[in-house]
Amino acid sequence: MSNTKILAVDLDDTLFADDKSVCEKNVDALNKMLDEGHVLAIDTGRPSHVIAKLLSPYPVFSRKNVYFLSFQGSNGYDAFEKKSLFGSYLDNDAAIELLNWIKDAGLCAIAFEEGAIYCFGEDSNVEGYRRVAQEEVNVIKSAEELIGRNLVKIMAVNFDDHKALHDFEDAHLEQTNKYFNSMFSNVAFLEYVPKDSSKGHGLLKLADYLSVPHSNTVACGDERNDISMVTMAGVGCAVVNGRKELKEQANYITTLDNNQGAVAEVIEKFILN
Repeated sequence: MSNTKILAVDLDDTLFADDKSVCEKNVDALNKMLDEGHVLAIDTGRPSHVIAKLLSPYPVFSRKNVYFLSFQGSNGYDAFEKKSLFGSYLDNDAAIELLNWIKDAGLCAIAFEEGAIYCFGEDSNVEGYRRVAQEEVNVIKSAEELIGRNLVKIMAVNFDDHKALHDFEDAHLEQTNKYFNSMFSNVAFLEYVPKDSSKGHGLLKLADYLSVPHSNTVACGDERNDISMVTMAGVGCAVVNGRKELKEQANYITTLDNNQGAVAEVIEKFILN
C-alpha cells in the first residue's frame, strides 16, 4: 500500500459541523478518496460503538478502508469488517487510585471501558457530559466496583471551573506520569489514557498495520488533544476554527471552517493531489 494515504480526522469541530452533522462537501470528498483506495481513520476520544452510532446516517463511514481510532487513539477498529485490531488498557490499580483522587478533589470522575461508561453519582457535570458527548453513562457507587476491568480511559470533568482541572493535572503529574498520558479534549474534559497512547500513536499503529509509510499519513483536528496526531503525521492540518496551540504545531491551516467543509479542503489538497 505504498501509494495509499491515510487521513486521520477528529470529529467534534473538525469533521462535524456545529450541529454534529457532516456537510455534503465533506461526504463527497470522503467518498472520492475511498473510491481511489485511500484510508479514512476517525481519530477521537469517543468509544467505537458511539462513533458508529453518530456516523450511522452516512453510508460513507461503513465503507471498506474506514477505521475508528477510539479513546484518543488507544484502540483500533475496522468499521467495515466490524472487528478490533489493537487495544491498550489502563493499569487497573493505578486507574482505581486516580478515580479516587479525582473524586477526593471534588471533581466529577468518569471511567470508560469498551461498551460502557461509568460515573459515581448524578450532578450537573455528568448531565453536561451526556449532553455534549451524546453518550449513556452508568452510575455506580464506588471506583472499587471497577477492580479487574479493562478500563481504557478516565476523565475528570468540570464545566464551571476549568482552572480546577489544570490545578489537578499539575498537582498529580508526578504521580500519574508513570501510568498515564493526560490531555484536554475540551476545556471541561481532562482525559487520562494509557501511557504512550495518543491520537498520534494510534494513527502510526494503524499505518504499520496496513503497511502504509508514515510519510503517507495526513491528520486534521481542532483541539489540544489533536496535537499528537498533527505533529506525528506526515502532514498535520488544523482547521481554521481550531485552538491556537494546535495551529502553532500544524503544517497547514485550512481556509474553511468545520461548518464549510474543512476536511474536504484537506482531502483535495493532500490526499487527492
